[in-house]
Amino acid sequence: MKHLLKNARELKGIKTNELARITAIDPALISKFESGQRIPTENQIKVLASLLEINLNELLVAWYKQKLLHTIDFNTQSIQAIIELLQEKGVKLNQEESKENQISEILSEIEILKNKLSNL
Repeated sequence: MKHLLKNARELKGIKTNELARITAIDPALISKFESGQRIPTENQIKVLASLLEINLNELLVAWYKQKLLHTIDFNTQSIQAIIELLQEKGVKLNQEESKENQISEILSEIEILKNKLSNL
């Protein structure tokens, strides 16, 4: 997340102080967001995504990952709790199906490449 924010700001050519003025977010906070020392609020993320033209979904996923890393001690029990919670919410976590899909996609790509090579 920190890299998304900093890179987008720099690509826009906006200084930290200017971004702070436009967004009404303290410049020290923006620096801490970009260094990973602080996590913005969801509202701040939405404002920054809009202003810096960052894909909101991508930034929110990065934001949630950051929040989880700061909140949860990832050990066997916490991971099991997360898996059980996702299953209770109806999220399918079939890793075998995912592997099968990946293999199928790779085989399809190989077939496409074979066809391209045979046409050369």
